[in-house]
Amino acid sequence: MASSSHLKPGEKGKISVSVNNNGKSGNISKTIQIYTNNPKKPVTTISVAMRVKDRFHINKSEAKEIFNGECKSCHTDRGIGKKGLELFMADCIMCHERGKSAIPITEMQSKPKEYLIKSTADGVTNTSMPGWHLKNNGPLSDEEIESLVHIIKRN
Repeated sequence: MASSSHLKPGEKGKISVSVNNNGKSGNISKTIQIYTNNPKKPVTTISVAMRVKDRFHINKSEAKEIFNGECKSCHTDRGIGKKGLELFMADCIMCHERGKSAIPITEMQSKPKEYLIKSTADGVTNTSMPGWHLKNNGPLSDEEIESLVHIIKRN
């Protein structure tokens, strides 16, 4: 609904748009048609893009919460008993794919090995990266963390 049903040429107004995002998640876009009395262009189309979060990710939570409750089944349980690439693909890739919430593996490869070990074990301040080491209540041992860093630096 426009802020006014009639706008004079050059006059500005606001348009409110409602989108039913029920059952949707991820990036979605919608087009809106605006009808005018301009005989050369009686219809103008604009596009609206948005990111819709699913019900599990709608509320911002502490990074370390991925080790508990509903988060655990997707973010840590899949990697139990795995190392290296299998562990990365089970628990890390969902955040470290290009365009996701964490830096991609190609960027991690340029970081020093010691940085990768420390950031994986202890987390990264002011990011969504928690400390994955057992000492930080995470699920990973020194050996498992080193196996992740090995495949990151090797690829």
